Amino acid sequence: MTSTRRSFCELGSAALLVGLVGCGDDAPSGTADAGGSGDPGSSTGGGGTSGALEASGSSSTAGESSSSAADTTDSSAASTGSSTSGDGSTDGGSTGVDLCEASPGSIEGPFYRPGIPIRSNLDLYGDLGIAVHLSGRVIDGDCLPVVGAIVELWHASPAAPDRVPGDTDASYDATLEYRYYGQVATDARGRYAFDTLRPGWYLNGAEYRPAHLHVKIWVDDEQRLTTQLYFEGDPFNDGDPWFDPTMVLALADDGSVERDFAI
Repeated sequence: MTSTRRSFCELGSAALLVGLVGCGDDAPSGTADAGGSGDPGSSTGGGGTSGALEASGSSSTAGESSSSAADTTDSSAASTGSSTSGDGSTDGGSTGVDLCEASPGSIEGPFYRPGIPIRSNLDLYGDLGIAVHLSGRVIDGDCLPVVGAIVELWHASPAAPDRVPGDTDASYDATLEYRYYGQVATDARGRYAFDTLRPGWYLNGAEYRPAHLHVKIWVDDEQRLTTQLYFEGDPFNDGDPWFDPTMVLALADDGSVERDFAI
């Protein structure tokens, strides 16, 4: 059954989606295709549909993620030189102004697809890979949580831990399974969470792209951020034309990592 971001609002639990905005008609994506090595039959530009096609695997939402000490910490989305207070806001230092600097955007690439399934667990297919538990908050320019923001995550197929580039190149799924595509809504604290596997590498022209995660955030059915996350120590980070060192993830031993997005 196919549903839109409007049906996401209807299907989500009332407790999670209190204050949810983003239930209007689909809005067009504002990012042109770039990067990647070709379109495997997926749509380009997306058309702004953030609602979900119900797919195989259990569905879950950001509200199911447990709280942690990171609830009161800002990631690199906070402005440089600012510190975090107990209420989650940042101290602007000498300016006396509490502001969170907007997270940097990036290309969408040709592999974004509308109709991404509503689910936080993307590790559904028995593939070998390195576990990633990505969680964090969506916050506004005043460092306040954004409730009901839609966070979409997608990435290429994973690589087994012993794989090196050239063994088996990664690819993006173009089937109705939407492998390694998922979306959740932020909870009452602005939190989201995903479980997935670290993606592999694929050729972009003559060069491999580093492992990366694509993220798109919608609020009130308006696209507010399109960006990419990278992984610490990837051999192709430095040579990638879109690599942003401020968007690097350093995984803990258990694969967990926190990343806030300021919009």
